Amino acid sequence: MPHRLLLALLLLAAPLAAHSAPRTGPLRVLFLGHTSEHHDSGTFHPLLMRAWGREAIYLDYETSPAVLTPARLADYDAVLLYANHDRIAPEQAQALLDFVAAGGGYVPVHSASFCFRNHAEAVRLVGGQFKSHGTGVFKPVFTQPDHPILQGLREYETWDETYVHHQLTNDRDTLMERIEGDHHEPWSWTRTHGQGRIFYTASGHDERTWANEDFQKLLRNGLRWAVGDARRATWEAFLA
Repeated sequence: MPHRLLLALLLLAAPLAAHSAPRTGPLRVLFLGHTSEHHDSGTFHPLLMRAWGREAIYLDYETSPAVLTPARLADYDAVLLYANHDRIAPEQAQALLDFVAAGGGYVPVHSASFCFRNHAEAVRLVGGQFKSHGTGVFKPVFTQPDHPILQGLREYETWDETYVHHQLTNDRDTLMERIEGDHHEPWSWTRTHGQGRIFYTASGHDERTWANEDFQKLLRNGLRWAVGDARRATWEAFLA
């Protein structure tokens, strides 16, 4: 086989090989935030570290999409996105798409559904895009209380932004809804991309939601689900 053809085949196979065998040990998560005080990711990162550290869920915090490279993503089981990044470079978007397709987990939270608006596939990866919002105190309703992500959780009431979405994909599995009159807004959902899993929730504007223990458990359970059954099993065996 010609050398150049062999090299091309190896490069194509590389993203799949990164997750061909489950990792062992702690779950490692890339938390991609931003530097703005609006949606204060810099405060909520240590909050999750304190909440999850004893369970060996370790988060590395970054604020630029420039970290979305194949080499960097190979170190992680999942990406958690909570930020306001309007644009993403094509190579960064492709690295994220390949990471998830190869089995990596993706957990976009709240404003993540308005990130990367210049790249249609990155928007579709979330499963929908933020369109508008009001504000208020409300309680999202569980539509699938037996789903693994909702196990051990209560329907939580907090002040938050009342997100409305558009560009919703048809392959989402809705777990929670925000009900306003006769309107049922999809609020938290899952979907898949290749071998990977995505969990999204619209909750999370500020500390009134982030400090809620049930919201923290929701993110934890969503992360556990998103990394896949095989990786979750090796992590749980490590904790045992």
